[in-house]
Amino acid sequence: MTRNRRQGSLVLPLVLVFIGLMFLLINLGVVDRSIWSNIIRFWPVLLILTGIDTLLRRSSAGAAFGAVVSTAVLIAAGMMLFHLFAPESWITQTQTFSHALNGASAAEVVLSCGDCSMDIYSNTSSTDLISGQVTLRRDEKLTESVRYEGSTIQFKLESEYWLPFLLSAERDAHRWAAGLNGSVPVELSLQTDGAVDLDLTDLLLTSVDLSAGDERCRITLGRESTTLFLSGDRIEVFVPQDVAVRISGSASMELVVPADYIRTPDAVLSPNFEAAATRTEIVLRSGTERVDVRSL
Repeated sequence: MTRNRRQGSLVLPLVLVFIGLMFLLINLGVVDRSIWSNIIRFWPVLLILTGIDTLLRRSSAGAAFGAVVSTAVLIAAGMMLFHLFAPESWITQTQTFSHALNGASAAEVVLSCGDCSMDIYSNTSSTDLISGQVTLRRDEKLTESVRYEGSTIQFKLESEYWLPFLLSAERDAHRWAAGLNGSVPVELSLQTDGAVDLDLTDLLLTSVDLSAGDERCRITLGRESTTLFLSGDRIEVFVPQDVAVRISGSASMELVVPADYIRTPDAVLSPNFEAAATRTEIVLRSGTERVDVRSL
């Protein structure tokens, strides 16, 4: 004759594991001790876990399923706590980077991150192609690659998350700042879901390819002719007085331009476009929601 052994509750062991993990993260300096005050606010989760455990513990299959559900709820609660109350805990110290021009006469630069904000400007060095600093999450891996094709240098800096679906840091704190050499022609590609501040003043950019998300992107045009390929939810373009622009591409987005701009079936032009010495072509890709063009 066999007796069915009653399965014990999983709630208490899982709670102990969760508390132990919190103490470990505090001791490692990942989170601050003040997080306990936020955890206490989620005490109803214990009631939910206890109720689920009681309902599902009546059979072996139910007990196994209850273990999975209880563990998932605890993990989700922990993720939510970090996301809401301690996103800055996943930010590491700022890391600097630079790469020399090494005699190249042209460059292709790619900067790619998941949700960082980007500040791009002209650097003061005549020997560096690019220099700057990035702020990374603890679970973020930074990869730098450099190639040469003849006299052209190809530089790529990108990051990826080890835990892409878990926690996200505050975008304001997750910042990339990069200064580009202003003496050589550069093809620039930027990819991020965060905010972008791109200052083309004193830069010699032959083209810019910007793929952005729902954060604001601010672009200040320089005094060199260039072509911009843009996509993003909110883009602002600031045009100096002696620079002319021609805007074409997606017709479904909202385009706001100065009153004296000329609208044609194919494009929108500034009034001095044909006679201007410096012309900027702006191509708006599908998915772009709103673009504001303003004169400086």
